[in-house]
Amino acid sequence: MDEKTLTTLEFDKILARLAAHTSFSAGRELALALRPSADHGEVVRRQRLTAEARRFREISARRGLGGVHDIRPPANKANLGGVLEPTELLDVAATLSAAHDLRDVLTRLSEPLPLLAETAGRIADLADVAADIYRCISPRAEVVDNASPMLAVLRRDLRTVHDRLYARLQELINSAEMRPVIQEPIITLRDGRYVIPVKAEMRGHLQGIVHDVSASGATVFMEPLSVVELGNTWRETQLEEQREVERILRRLSSLVGRHAHAIELSIEALAEIDLALAKARLAEDMGAFELPYEGERQPWITEAPSLLNLVNARHPLLAGDVVPISLSVGGNYSVLLITGPNTGGKTVALKTVGLLTAMAQAGLPVPADAGSRMPVFASLHADIGDEQSIEQSLSTFSSHMTNIIAALRDAGPNSLVLLDELGAGTDPGEGAALARALLEHLLRIGCLTIATTHHGELKVFAHGTEGIMNASVEFDAETLAPTYRISIGLPGSSNALAIAERLGLPAGIIERARESIDPDQARAESLLAAIQREKAEAADARRAEMLARKEAEEIRSGLEEKLDAIDREREQIIAATRAQAEEELARIRQLIAHAGRRIERAKPEAAAEKVAAAEARLETLKPPPAPKRRRRGGDTVPPEEIQPGDLVWVRGLGRFGEALSTPDAKGEVKIRLGALRSTVSLKKVEKVQRVKAHGPTLGGTAVPPPPATVASEIELRGRLVDEALPDLDKYLDDAFRAGLPWVRIIHGRGTGTLARAVRHALSLHPLVRSHEPAPREEGGDGVTIAHLAT
Repeated sequence: MDEKTLTTLEFDKILARLAAHTSFSAGRELALALRPSADHGEVVRRQRLTAEARRFREISARRGLGGVHDIRPPANKANLGGVLEPTELLDVAATLSAAHDLRDVLTRLSEPLPLLAETAGRIADLADVAADIYRCISPRAEVVDNASPMLAVLRRDLRTVHDRLYARLQELINSAEMRPVIQEPIITLRDGRYVIPVKAEMRGHLQGIVHDVSASGATVFMEPLSVVELGNTWRETQLEEQREVERILRRLSSLVGRHAHAIELSIEALAEIDLALAKARLAEDMGAFELPYEGERQPWITEAPSLLNLVNARHPLLAGDVVPISLSVGGNYSVLLITGPNTGGKTVALKTVGLLTAMAQAGLPVPADAGSRMPVFASLHADIGDEQSIEQSLSTFSSHMTNIIAALRDAGPNSLVLLDELGAGTDPGEGAALARALLEHLLRIGCLTIATTHHGELKVFAHGTEGIMNASVEFDAETLAPTYRISIGLPGSSNALAIAERLGLPAGIIERARESIDPDQARAESLLAAIQREKAEAADARRAEMLARKEAEEIRSGLEEKLDAIDREREQIIAATRAQAEEELARIRQLIAHAGRRIERAKPEAAAEKVAAAEARLETLKPPPAPKRRRRGGDTVPPEEIQPGDLVWVRGLGRFGEALSTPDAKGEVKIRLGALRSTVSLKKVEKVQRVKAHGPTLGGTAVPPPPATVASEIELRGRLVDEALPDLDKYLDDAFRAGLPWVRIIHGRGTGTLARAVRHALSLHPLVRSHEPAPREEGGDGVTIAHLAT
């Protein structure tokens, strides 16, 4: 597009704002060089890229290009054999590392952000180069000791020699014989050599080399001969260290130089991503809402010639409370003629249309609402005067003509032409005739045209010519202030007399001017003003109706939300009540069951039956005559037969268990120990017999006795499952050996986790016959009663 037109539209100011949102110099250069494109496909691609950048900002607002530098110059320098400074190498490493991270992130987001991912795909994966640089260069831009084995050795030697040299000098300056000789007891450097300050008149008392003399001549800085050899060694080691550092820097620079081309392509891709993200930030800065975006389509970007429609468009350079404009041109008419008073906003409207068109075709966000349509024009021409600004017009007839002639030379069917103050700056009659001829020509070639004028003849011409539409900037006749809104279909009045009167022109002059106006023209202006008032009133009524409808809809929506909330709350109350009732019912059933068992135990007949059954069970558990089994010492004690379900004692573990199988061919038997299962050698297993007087026995050998006293309950409340279950297992063993018929396990209610774990362990334990919750008055669900095997 024509550079002069872009300057007139202040496009450069938009680019400056865009550049301020970039993250590094390469992105800034792209921003400042950005120009509108006349290719529809390219414009759509640019707008898609901007839309994807806005999506990326939503997904990861903090993600950006922090730490990225334009490292093309140092990469080219390295490619030509130059040695990079540590700071340059750190810039290279930081950029390559940030580029690698951004590439990975955008690659993972390739489905929602295909264009950004495609651009990131051009970034070379040079993370290993960055890692090598970071390994050798510290954050303070110093080559580290571990950059090479040789450097580590040299620096260790350097420190050793330095310490010896410094210690020798300290001995000298602190010795009694040197006190009268030295000026002051300090050690300093001159030309890379350590020296001590000696009084000039005492220099003969110290053998050494003079490296410097003070300005007064009273002090000489001497290197004692006794440390010259150490100083030479220190200096030689320093030089070797410097050569090794230069070798490391040269190696790293060569590594960067080998990838110079890949780095250049990566920086170009990073700059494009930086520009896209800057466009997204500019959109946020301008308050530009995102226009429709459908996959690969941007339906608000159309091909010219077609309808240009702006809905609530805002000029992005205006500050404060900006009044948006809405206008359209195209379709039934290709020329829009805007009339109205000065300071009414006609020039703002032209500049807004032109600037937003240029921004849209540059891929920049457009501050306009949904419903807007922006054709892609092959050329854009604006005649808004040599010194035209938003606030005032200083254009002349000659500058108008120069701009218009240039526009006519290039304008075609796919062009947008913006003409301000058409026909101004010359004789009104000739100016109106020339303006009419220009509009007819532009109408004939088919380009979209928006023009402003004060000529009344042109309003009549537009009204009677097909393809040209009148429009006006609205003006409040009561306050004599512009509203800056554009009304399509009606011409506007200049309101020159009203404005002059408001500015203080004497009333006599105003009255004389009104008498001089053609009566027909005055009646037309009066009728036009009445029509505009009625239109404004109708618009106000429509707005009030829409506001009332919106308020009613909000009230309805609010009531629906409240009803939904009431329904949800009711369902929650019902569910909670049902759960509470079921819990209470379960407790009542437990109480009934427990009461029934207590009543059953109270019956003499039942008690007698239970005693008889217990005695019969005791008989079955009495040990049979113990067969002999061979022992290592020659004694033989044959093993007892073990059957599934038998209670056994596992030696070594000191635990009771339940046999799950008969011994296999290997002499092993499967045992359940609480919740665990294990295969144990038969040599370590003994079948358990119970003797009332002495507790359980192992085939005639007594089980280790229980503790002196075993409580009838154990307290586990507040403990973790992993801590509680081992203690419970040991307690059940002790209780069984002590002959307790039942025990109480206090675990509390809490979240129920410990209670479930305890009851699960009891259901698997070989010493537990059954278990149940305690009666409500004895703890309820917080306590479990376990009946032990007899």
